[in-house]
Amino acid sequence: MSIMRRSPVLVLTGLLAGLLITGCTAGDLETENQPQPAPTGPVPSAVAEPVSGTYTGTQTIELGEPPEDATHIGAELKCLSAGTLTLTDGFEVICQASPGTTTAKSSYELQPGQHSVTITATKPDTQYEAKFVYENGPSIR
Repeated sequence: MSIMRRSPVLVLTGLLAGLLITGCTAGDLETENQPQPAPTGPVPSAVAEPVSGTYTGTQTIELGEPPEDATHIGAELKCLSAGTLTLTDGFEVICQASPGTTTAKSSYELQPGQHSVTITATKPDTQYEAKFVYENGPSIR
């Protein structure tokens, strides 16, 4: 019977590769539950109280008169049932069948004379929570 000797370099290379793969995988798992880093650019800031509620189907939501320093409308939609929702500016949210699994945030430019937002639902029984606020800052998607 002959005994094969492995080169110490090959053994160390194999161990190092195993440690690196394990370390990378463990590092990836740890970051899943970590908070996301803060945005690096300018973020919009609210310049009025938000208007929020729970809605069904297509709705037009009155936001009131915009403050002088308002440049954008911030929107947050949380799906409560399946369907597709489209905002005034064309932003579309596809809601899955499981309630609460889809939440979308958007901010878009306020148009002159605009004081409401229309949410168009593809199905009349689509339910969702919505929050809108006048903002001063850049658009986000």
